[in-house]
Amino acid sequence: MTLHNAQKLLALLVFSSLPLSLAAEEPALFYRGDMDSNKVTAPNGAIVNGDYLKAMTEGPYGKVRVVKVREGVTTITGYANSNYTFIETRAGLIAVDAGSNIGQAREALRMIREITSKPVIAIIYTHHHYTGGAGEYVADSGETAVTVYGHPDLEGLLQSTTGYLGPKQQRSVGRILGLYLPHEGPDAVVAMPEFKFDDPALNANHHVAVNHPVNDGEAVDIDGVRAVFHHSVGDTRDSLIVHFPDLDLVVHNTGLLPVLAPLATLRGEYYRDPVDLIASIDKLRQLKAAYMIPSHGFPITDAQTGYDIATAHRDAYAYIYSQSIRAINAGLSPDEMARSIRLPPHLANHPWLAPTYVDNEYNVRAQYSGLVGWFSGESADLHPPSDAELGAVILSAFGSVDKAILSAQQAFDEKKYNLATKLLTYVLAVEPDNKPARQLKADSLRAMAQGTRSMQTRNYMLSQALDLEGAINWNQAPSKSVFRLPSVENILATPPGTYLKLLEVQIDPAKSAHLNKILAITFSDIDRSWGLHVRNGVAEISEGKPANADATLSMTRENWAKMVAGQSTIEKSLQSGTVNHTGKKADIIEVFHAFDWQFAL
Repeated sequence: MTLHNAQKLLALLVFSSLPLSLAAEEPALFYRGDMDSNKVTAPNGAIVNGDYLKAMTEGPYGKVRVVKVREGVTTITGYANSNYTFIETRAGLIAVDAGSNIGQAREALRMIREITSKPVIAIIYTHHHYTGGAGEYVADSGETAVTVYGHPDLEGLLQSTTGYLGPKQQRSVGRILGLYLPHEGPDAVVAMPEFKFDDPALNANHHVAVNHPVNDGEAVDIDGVRAVFHHSVGDTRDSLIVHFPDLDLVVHNTGLLPVLAPLATLRGEYYRDPVDLIASIDKLRQLKAAYMIPSHGFPITDAQTGYDIATAHRDAYAYIYSQSIRAINAGLSPDEMARSIRLPPHLANHPWLAPTYVDNEYNVRAQYSGLVGWFSGESADLHPPSDAELGAVILSAFGSVDKAILSAQQAFDEKKYNLATKLLTYVLAVEPDNKPARQLKADSLRAMAQGTRSMQTRNYMLSQALDLEGAINWNQAPSKSVFRLPSVENILATPPGTYLKLLEVQIDPAKSAHLNKILAITFSDIDRSWGLHVRNGVAEISEGKPANADATLSMTRENWAKMVAGQSTIEKSLQSGTVNHTGKKADIIEVFHAFDWQFAL
């Protein structure tokens, strides 16, 4: 048994024996109107919770700041979601993180050039979210080979985010960051900045692959600056803590943020185990550096202050984790847990633990699903009726749709916004085009969004409200996105076969139910082959040329990348001769049409 699993087992055993007393303090509930009196109007016309507006305008994202952390170390905060940190060496700069696109990196370079003209000689990724501007750093350096340091799992997790789940992440990230929202008016976005540009070339992602994956505890000399890399867990599992002992400096991506960290995010992701987050924060406490620069938020320039803030964060996550285990062992459902587990006042009111990014209820729910799975313990949840069937029964009980909507209106008038929203969800499951119901649900979501202190909640609810009103289609990717679908260049930068393997999760079961065919696909420019076997609803990709292929294809990797990215099709490629083949052309086309080709949407 690993130490990690032993810790979890010990926690389960210890907390199962304790008496249950969970509610530390009953909070004001934005979804029941308790925060309506704190709604204010932002300069752009947005109606928003006053505390949330203050956090967005006075906190780390309120304005762009070029901060001299110490001699030779500069951090740019407030320009985008992530910080841009530059550490001077004898001959150049170590750039920590590179933003989401070329334009952001170019602007960060412009700002640092007001301080130093030294070229970028090395890049460090604290995690895979902010690598999109790295190509601009390399171009600016004038060097053909810049060392890029990162976690060994970074490239794989990047593909998981933008590859396997790329289309979903585009939509969900757009919803939580407010990319669907207008820039003026009551529904205007008030959120962390994420600059996008009118010029598509500036919005392009130019990720540069890690060429020096670092081991946990590995020490490296970067042009006279000693760096010690520690693996950590923050909002990703490929996070790093980088200690520069001679500078008494740490840069990091951990759960130490300027706000309560999201143990769950509404965009959907793996379980963020608090045990891992706590261990990473404890590493920061152990190092106790005088200067701590996070990937998100203000730098800290005092060792004791940093230690105290880190302690508050680890205690908050430890509290959520331990009390969730106690609640699970006491038989509470996820809903009951979310209603009863509250941070104690000294943590709930800590200035670095405000629920400005996510509501703490989501963190609690995540513990249930992460620890024991989706089943709530209620047998009725095992095989529930559809919302449409249950909605029909509810409408029958009311006597008419109009009476159900009237009841929802009464709940709304009583500021029971969450009740109104849920009731109208069942109405719309039966009559999805019912305009009064759609509008009232939008009004209920908007009322909650205007009262919440959480950025993700506000943006998500407002986006759905606008979708219900027909102002946007939130099932389509926003016009300007953070996680962009892969370009031809992105695809070519991945290991050969990566996007062939992704076909396994894009198989359409209806179109492939009758198919049992094998294609041999060779990339002629690297002389490597793969087998694609479509077998009655399942796709299997294997490296090596299959001997029993029904047809063979030979093409360059670039031509394959163009098909993946939607710049070409199998029909065009066969017709133009860019794909050579043996076997029946109709069989090849039939196999290719059995996939979604989701990156070409």
